[in-house]
Amino acid sequence: MEEKLKLAGQAYGNGCTCSQAVFCAFANDMGLDETTAYKIMEGFGGGFGAMQEVCGAFCAAAAVISYYTSSGSMDGESKGKTYRAIRRAAEIYEQEYGSIRCREILHGNTPKAFQCGMKVKDAVLVVHKVLGAEAAQVKTEENIL
Repeated sequence: MEEKLKLAGQAYGNGCTCSQAVFCAFANDMGLDETTAYKIMEGFGGGFGAMQEVCGAFCAAAAVISYYTSSGSMDGESKGKTYRAIRRAAEIYEQEYGSIRCREILHGNTPKAFQCGMKVKDAVLVVHKVLGAEAAQVKTEENIL
């Protein structure tokens, strides 16, 4: 996790958007090169194209969580598991910032360069917490069976 925090912080400090910084920290683990990850997440920065809607760092966290929780099948079980994980991530993020909406997190201020460094790091931590909880749940279920 420390490495992911470092990667995300460096990416954000080097000019990546909040969404790019979070997602790119996990890109290699997901089999993506940094350029591809950067391109995928570019439009999510600043709360969806700087519209201050859902926080870009949170969107990236949701994308990473989805990657790891989805089975890739179209069944309801996979979607249900992923949706529960995303809702848990939102709860954690909202506990910290009061919202998952950029506008509310920034109290109406326009996103400015380097304003969201802690949000980026917290989004990485949210991924870690949620995926850790998911792994613990799977291990518990395996022990029950």
